[in-house]
Amino acid sequence: MENRVVVFGMNSAFAVRQFLPEILAAVQQRGFEAVVAAPQPPQPADFQTSFPGVRFRHVPMRREISPLSDIGTLCRLCSLLRSLRPALTNMSTPKMGLIGGLAAWIARVPHRIYTLRGLRYETARSWKRHLLIACEKIACACAHQVICISRSVQQTVIKEGIAPVGKLVLLGERVSEGIAIEPEPEIRGRDPVHLLRRQLRIPEEAAVIGFVGRLTRDKGICELVQCFQILQREGRAVHLLLLGDFESGDPVDRETVEWIFTNPAAHWLGFIPDPKPYYRLMSAFVFPTYREGLGKVLLEAAAAGAPVVSTEVTGVVDIVQDGLTGILVPPGDAPALARAVGRLLDEPEMAARMAQAAQHMLREHFDNSFYLARLGEMIESMAAADRPHASRPPLEEVRRR
Repeated sequence: MENRVVVFGMNSAFAVRQFLPEILAAVQQRGFEAVVAAPQPPQPADFQTSFPGVRFRHVPMRREISPLSDIGTLCRLCSLLRSLRPALTNMSTPKMGLIGGLAAWIARVPHRIYTLRGLRYETARSWKRHLLIACEKIACACAHQVICISRSVQQTVIKEGIAPVGKLVLLGERVSEGIAIEPEPEIRGRDPVHLLRRQLRIPEEAAVIGFVGRLTRDKGICELVQCFQILQREGRAVHLLLLGDFESGDPVDRETVEWIFTNPAAHWLGFIPDPKPYYRLMSAFVFPTYREGLGKVLLEAAAAGAPVVSTEVTGVVDIVQDGLTGILVPPGDAPALARAVGRLLDEPEMAARMAQAAQHMLREHFDNSFYLARLGEMIESMAAADRPHASRPPLEEVRRR
């Protein structure tokens, strides 16, 4: 009987919820049994109900480097994969890409995919940067195919010599994932944007500067606050809306956090499972990230018609075309960020034109149904093939490069 088990690995329950729902459903529709290996979520029973038919295997894993804990995780994953004997694994996120990839290679899983969602080393320095690059090389060496989440990620991987070109896969012209393109919602009764303003106590005349994502240093939260402070000093009626959780792994500095908690014009709502209504409240969506794999929140903002300001970095340049579908500024440059946001607020016709161009681009290039079909075809093809195990141990392959 043909083996139809596919194991997906992620380094957090949040990442599973963020990246895998549509992928797992698409794989199941093709007759595969989907198994997810990831750390246990806070409420496992509620989490399981969100993924009908999916088997979860909870594997403890720390986000940051922790040698003893990581060795334990590797042993657990090896045991799990040997017991499941899957036809294929698809590991994702940097830590799981490395440890899960090594476990799949040790367990001799016949078909192994690494979905490379970003390059964490881009914002690291000194020894940590070299270590993270080496980890990416090992993760790629353990895989038969490496799906690059965006074209700019693929180009950087080739430039840095992280993986051979023949292993790298881009499922589309620009990216390997998109978002579900939904019809415009039918608005009944009172305008939901007006209701949100009332709930948040944001005056009707105030412009809303919005952000959605993890609140960490490398998402540019410090520069976002500095940008907002510049706009306030210019005498603008603005409010700041932040959706997302603070994280300890790459923390925002204490002074910035205290300002967010105490300034009456700042609204921190924490993690919101469905942020779509909030995008429609935003006069400008500002995403000053230092690095990205694929900024899906930029696609969500475009779908909602929010004009965008972001940074000219990997993973963003595949989505935002400067001057056409949004404005790009150098990373870490708060004054440039403030000037760009000020332009959108001062020139509403230009902002509307960019937002419309972004929505058109979204329909042309980022419909996720296309990418789910491509990924399904790739998994079908790999699972059906009698591919031999890699003849060269991955560590030797890395050294050879």
